[in-house]
Amino acid sequence: MQTRVLRRPVYVWFPVAAAITSYVCAVLIAGPWDEEPAAGFAVAGASIFFWVLGWDSAIRSTDNHVSFTNFLVTATVAWTDVEEVDVHDGLTVVLRDGRKMGSVAFGSSLLGSFTGYRTHQRAFHLLREAQLKASGTQGGNSKGQVRRHWSFEWRRLLCALAVAYGPLTMILILSR
Repeated sequence: MQTRVLRRPVYVWFPVAAAITSYVCAVLIAGPWDEEPAAGFAVAGASIFFWVLGWDSAIRSTDNHVSFTNFLVTATVAWTDVEEVDVHDGLTVVLRDGRKMGSVAFGSSLLGSFTGYRTHQRAFHLLREAQLKASGTQGGNSKGQVRRHWSFEWRRLLCALAVAYGPLTMILILSR
């Protein structure tokens, strides 16, 4: 089962560039040029925030389910519980019970409402294709309650913390 990850390119690269910039500033602050290493660690926290906002926020789909990750929290629902994929007010998945799921990266915007969400169209078509494929192989709509599974992506957060704060700690130790 292959997982397809959908990210909006501009929404990824701008926050990643901001994360790299803030991390370089954190290294300079935590290094031997400053007497306040705590400020370097705080600025490194901003780089983690930008990474979470831009790179980690994504839509992931498989043959069986679709997941939306927003700020390290992932909501997952089976394709059989999806009524439709919609792109009229941002990219959303409408569930059989009327609830909607969406992504921060593919959210609504004033510019998008005027341009028809052209930046969302590729993701829309891929999700719509996955939904149609799943409804064809899984025998149509199932009955009963729509179940969403919520999870916190703590492993990715721990990796990000280790990548950001590990080198800063070494710089701090070696510069004293």
